[in-house]
Amino acid sequence: MQIKNLFLVLTTASIWGASFLMIKYSLDELNPSDIAIYRIVIGAIFVNIFVRSKKNIEKEDHLKVFILSFFWMALPFYMFGLAEKTITSSLAGLINGSTPIFVAFIAVIFYKLKVTNIQLIYIFTGFIGVGLINLSGGLNDITFNIGSLYALIASISYGVAINIVEPLIKKYDSLIVLKIVMRYATLLSLLMFGFTASFKLPTLEISLIPILILGVGGTGIAFLSYYKLISNVGRITGSFTVYMIPIFSIFFGYQFLNEITNTIQFVGIGVILTSAFLYSKT
Repeated sequence: MQIKNLFLVLTTASIWGASFLMIKYSLDELNPSDIAIYRIVIGAIFVNIFVRSKKNIEKEDHLKVFILSFFWMALPFYMFGLAEKTITSSLAGLINGSTPIFVAFIAVIFYKLKVTNIQLIYIFTGFIGVGLINLSGGLNDITFNIGSLYALIASISYGVAINIVEPLIKKYDSLIVLKIVMRYATLLSLLMFGFTASFKLPTLEISLIPILILGVGGTGIAFLSYYKLISNVGRITGSFTVYMIPIFSIFFGYQFLNEITNTIQFVGIGVILTSAFLYSKT
């Protein structure tokens, strides 16, 4: 991988890895609807200020961009907020690490991507890894946590979005696509979550800094970086950025919230990342 693309991977992964910690902090004052709306609106303002290109997207592609805004931002941002009400930020980041497997699975099922039998095995073993990282209590305490399901829905949503976005950013400049996605996501978030949001103003003492980091960093800078990466290397290789996110989410969760990740969960993320890596190399 070229140095510039490696830089994009590290930039995106570190910001998104920290975003799970920022969500947890924000939940001390805001609800998941607030977090989703504020994160998208702040990100949209940031992107539309700094992306000045005027190129238009063709009318027939606006529906795709609208659908993309749902799967790429509105749905997962809300779901991760719901998830972290009952699970740790580290676990949310670990579950997010399953995204490359869902990218591959959706590409095979819905986009008819041709794969070999061994690649199908790697997808299957990836799902085994998804199951392992949800064992927050270890093998001796197998319990179901609804937060894990919410985080998994968010990761599946990202898998759908990455498959949708690649042809769009091959056809248009990635920054143009992101700018329009942000506008649609703003509208969608207000329509979907406006009735359940408190619209409480974040305070400097509790949630203002985390929300600004989520909006400007996680939804602005990180998406700019990631769109550029996908444009350079494609959706499958680009999704490897997600490999790095659990490392950062575990580090930040342990460093700032004393969150502990057990051995079984480490094995699970190892299985997922190994499966996705081998899938891409076969």
